[in-house]
Amino acid sequence: MYIKDLIVNATHGVYDHEKTTPQNFIINLTLEVDTPNAFTSDNVDDTVDYSKIRDDIIAITTNNSFDLIERLADEIIHHILADTRITEATVTIDKPDAFESGIPGIQVTRSQP
Repeated sequence: MYIKDLIVNATHGVYDHEKTTPQNFIINLTLEVDTPNAFTSDNVDDTVDYSKIRDDIIAITTNNSFDLIERLADEIIHHILADTRITEATVTIDKPDAFESGIPGIQVTRSQP
């Protein structure tokens, strides 16, 4: 399961202008899920609802302001792995507006303990 190219406008960064002027963040999420009943039930209650995850990512990203995108990635993954049906999560966060040329970012992968 994945969410690709979610663009969220928010204020994360080390520099003063990043804390006051929102910039775009492109968030990609890949999940390994254990939801075997969904294949036969065709019921959203038997799977991980990516619509809810999308809303949660937007809320985490817009309702916080971190210096580092590493911290933002960790907050997102920590929240997502609260659902034990998700066995592994990888989040990639790009800052396309940071430089005139080149896009910095981070990729973090975590698994259930």
